[in-house]
Amino acid sequence: MLAPRNNSNAYDLTLNLTQTVSSGCPSLMSAESLPQMEFVMRLTDSCRYDRMVPPLNFDENGEPVAIPIYARFYIYVLKNLDSSDLQFNVQGLLQLRYKDPRLAYSEYMPHRRQPIMGEQGLKQLIWVPHIFLTNEQTSSVLGTSAKDELTTIYPDGTILVSTRLQATLYCWMNFQKFPFDEQKCTTILESWMYNTSVVELHWETTNPVSFDTQLQLTEYNLIGSLYNESIRVSNGTVMTHGALQGNYSTISFSVLLTREVGYYVIDYFLPSVMIVTISWVTFWLQADQTPARTTLGCTTLLSFITLSLSQENNLSKVSYVTMSEVWFLVCTIFIFGSLVEFAFVNTIWRRNNDLQLKKRTTKYIVKSTFVPHLKKHRRHGYKRTDSTMSTTSMDRSCSPNNTVITIETPIIIGGSLSREDSAISLDENESSGGSSSGDSTKEKPPQTFATMTPKEVSLWIDRKARFVFPLAFILFNALFWTLVYCL
Repeated sequence: MLAPRNNSNAYDLTLNLTQTVSSGCPSLMSAESLPQMEFVMRLTDSCRYDRMVPPLNFDENGEPVAIPIYARFYIYVLKNLDSSDLQFNVQGLLQLRYKDPRLAYSEYMPHRRQPIMGEQGLKQLIWVPHIFLTNEQTSSVLGTSAKDELTTIYPDGTILVSTRLQATLYCWMNFQKFPFDEQKCTTILESWMYNTSVVELHWETTNPVSFDTQLQLTEYNLIGSLYNESIRVSNGTVMTHGALQGNYSTISFSVLLTREVGYYVIDYFLPSVMIVTISWVTFWLQADQTPARTTLGCTTLLSFITLSLSQENNLSKVSYVTMSEVWFLVCTIFIFGSLVEFAFVNTIWRRNNDLQLKKRTTKYIVKSTFVPHLKKHRRHGYKRTDSTMSTTSMDRSCSPNNTVITIETPIIIGGSLSREDSAISLDENESSGGSSSGDSTKEKPPQTFATMTPKEVSLWIDRKARFVFPLAFILFNALFWTLVYCL
């Protein structure tokens, strides 16, 4: 039974070749004796092959189906991840595998097991799908004397097109946690001319995206990759394929990267901590040492701003707040706060009045530091009003010959001498002396139990600042680093 079948197949092949010769097409009868280039030229002759038309595939019911194209990407180099321009550079090998039954030559060369291989010349003779990089800025095929393109045709009609290329691609980065950020840079490959009714892109089932073992990154660590298959819709609103409309097959892979923070810790965070700490030295200088404390505060503030600007220049300008900006803002507040603290204690140092305190506690010291002058002005204002009223009333009741004598006397409170003047009329003294000692409307002097000089208050504030500023900075660091590594 096998012999007749073989004879029938041989007869059909001979008849096909005979008909081909009679129709004017180059004969493939003696294909095994032909040179490879001659055989390919006859196989792809325009009489039997049209390179402008994609191969046709049919299902079991005879309905045309899309051509499945399988892709694989091998990455040699990944570099120049530019945070300011939001782009990166990739060099790799892109392989596309599909099947074209028109190029199957197993029936013409049954004893050949090796594939037909060629470079750009062979690629120009056959139909090759047009695949482009959607998010590319620039791209090119690598090569010195010739482009690094390899086309392989297997006996069953399977085509493998390999291209070594480099491309600069856009990467939409997120810098909210900069410089502790993790980035996902995506490469998108898409069919340019044919929609999903003709071409469907798929990743290979094994190792669709792989990396060279010698791949190294300077600023990032490669933690993995993701790949995906999707469909892009092109219509009158979203024009991604020129004038053509429809659903287009898309495949993509994303490179997962995490930034190396060692550089930023050593060159930015540790120096900024040292600068903030140096600004606290001012708390150990006396409040009257204005040149030293002012120079120290301004120098540390300008040094920290210069340090921060050198880091922020490498980052793209974004509308949201980053972690590095939070660090910059808080450290600036601490340095500026030391300058404000000096201005405050220097103002207190130059006061002439002692503070009258009920107790030497933080509550009463702070209260007496801010409030006492307001209370004194209110009391003196009331006395001046009473004195003026009494003087006016005496002027009205007395004759023109009566004389009112005013004596400027200092007010002594708690044993200290105040330089504020008080106008006391002799007539007012006589009237107040004649009144009963049990008058409830008479104001009693405030009772005081302790006294602090302005210098003592300034030194007390500096001692508190030596403890409050470092403690607050430690709490901020605990919160900051918790948010960095826990969110």
